Amino acid sequence: MDLSAQMSVLGQAAEITPTTFRVRTPRLTLREMHPEDSAACARIGGQEAVAPMLLSVTSPWPMDAVQDWIAKSRWTGRPALRLAILRDDALIGVVGAGPGPKEASMMYFIDPTHWGHGYASEAAEAFIDALFDHFQDLGVLVADHFIDNPASGRVLRKLGFEETGRSFGESAARLEPEPVIDYRLTRAAWESPREIS
Repeated sequence: MDLSAQMSVLGQAAEITPTTFRVRTPRLTLREMHPEDSAACARIGGQEAVAPMLLSVTSPWPMDAVQDWIAKSRWTGRPALRLAILRDDALIGVVGAGPGPKEASMMYFIDPTHWGHGYASEAAEAFIDALFDHFQDLGVLVADHFIDNPASGRVLRKLGFEETGRSFGESAARLEPEPVIDYRLTRAAWESPREIS
């Protein structure tokens, strides 16, 4: 799908061009990441409550590592990108996927000061919808969460992800691999009638 602007069936406005990947929801804006997002990303992702839930993030998260992470997040026209989640023009988290093209792994994190308001679900729903709308070859999204992060599991199940098993996951902020729950969401399941609240 080669569109400069589109409206999803869920009511989110998406603007996707060779240089722009933006999605707007009633409360949030998702947009491509910029170098000036480094300080907010370091502050949020490097928190002790957040970093251990992510693959490559440490606590604290050094600025040079954050800048490299953002540079690797650039929108290049493939389903391998990370988007800043903005609330009232302030970065409150990140949502991303990679590497694609037929199957991609999804991630997200939200500033703990914004937990409990449904922002993770809202951002992830809009992101998934934009991914499936724009990338016609993308058939499956996978995700996981550490067992000590049940809130992430609630978000994934709410979005229609189905548990596929258990394995061990790593985080740069953990001393050793720990148990994770694995999930899968197919395009067919996403496009079937569902109710997300």
